[in-house]
Amino acid sequence: MYRSCKKALALTPAALALAATAVVATGASAGAAPNPGKGFPAQYSAPYIETWASPNAMSDAREATGQKYFTLAFIIDGGGCDAKFNGDTDISDAGWTSAINDDRAAGGDVIASFGGASGTELASACTSVDSLKAQYKRVIDGLGLTRVDFDIEGATVADQATNDRRNQALAELQQEYASAGKTLDVDFTLATNPDGLPQDQLDLLSNAKSHNLDVNLVNLMTMDYGSAMDMGKAATDAATALHGQLGKIWTDKSDADLWAMEGNTPMIGVNDTQSEIFSIDNANTLADFAKSKGIQELSFWALGRDKACGSEGQLSDTCSGTAQDAWQFSSVFNGITG
Repeated sequence: MYRSCKKALALTPAALALAATAVVATGASAGAAPNPGKGFPAQYSAPYIETWASPNAMSDAREATGQKYFTLAFIIDGGGCDAKFNGDTDISDAGWTSAINDDRAAGGDVIASFGGASGTELASACTSVDSLKAQYKRVIDGLGLTRVDFDIEGATVADQATNDRRNQALAELQQEYASAGKTLDVDFTLATNPDGLPQDQLDLLSNAKSHNLDVNLVNLMTMDYGSAMDMGKAATDAATALHGQLGKIWTDKSDADLWAMEGNTPMIGVNDTQSEIFSIDNANTLADFAKSKGIQELSFWALGRDKACGSEGQLSDTCSGTAQDAWQFSSVFNGITG
């Protein structure tokens, strides 16, 4: 029942055409490297922001709700082992550099997410550990990052050679940064069922541990299960199941440590499975649960959808299809931010 979910919606053929327009609109010129961020609190919200759309959405959400942490979606291969936003926009793009600097000046920070359901994931395109490390380092240094996310889904999640190469590259890079007195937090975003992660996802995490990769958190994609259900309960059930699964891999962690190792990312409003609708009530349920358990991160797909459509029940990449005020999901989830 698990699936390639949120990003498959975002990069339909129509959206790809819009993406090309958005790249022109945001500008392809290079900007100076962003200023370093201040990092992240113990609990925070960091919704996914579409890098094929306008970077102005970051400041719009911040001004409307106080939201100041964001996840940049997505960095994938632009061809020949070359990391780019959306596969077609330089990491040094002036529009995104400016938006990141403004957010950090306001006390926020960003996470760069690699992967997603569309395009070619870098660990598949870069066929050696060294070449993959070089691309990760270029992005991390170029954007002044202390935290990266790996959204691994579809066939890639079961590709053992690719997973091994990615985890080895990240472990080596993490150790090199640590030796230089720098932090590199590594997150994994993985598809789930309400009763927890499937085996391929668990194998990926076990492989990470075998390489001594320090995993900061495991972020569940609580969406697109395949049939109608209470989406708030499904999200909290999946989180509870993950808590037990993580404890079987990281056996030395305390109960509180395991909760703090979790993230949770629903698709707001109408999901790709259109009978599944994640409502504002569901968001409040999840936010209350996350706050009480000490879950580190809440996110959602996606910032550009955080407004009502013209009619409820509509599946769209520019609105949620459920009853809501503008930026209401951002506001609810930002309530956990410390």
